[in-house]
Amino acid sequence: MSQIHYGVVKQDDGWAIIGANLRFGAYARRSSAVRAAKRLAQTCGGLPVDLHVQDDSGELLPPRRVAP
Repeated sequence: MSQIHYGVVKQDDGWAIIGANLRFGAYARRSSAVRAAKRLAQTCGGLPVDLHVQDDSGELLPPRRVAP
């Protein structure tokens, strides 16, 4: 089964959503980018979406399933 992975990562002075061949948005706060990534996941046609979020030290935390 296909699966989608998105990441919320710090880039320059903001936060962005990244994925395979994807860089989306420029958010001032991590929480805003996470909310947007969850909304984006709802548009994936029922495919499983795992969200990886970068912590303050720069490490990607273990993924959480956000859809379906």
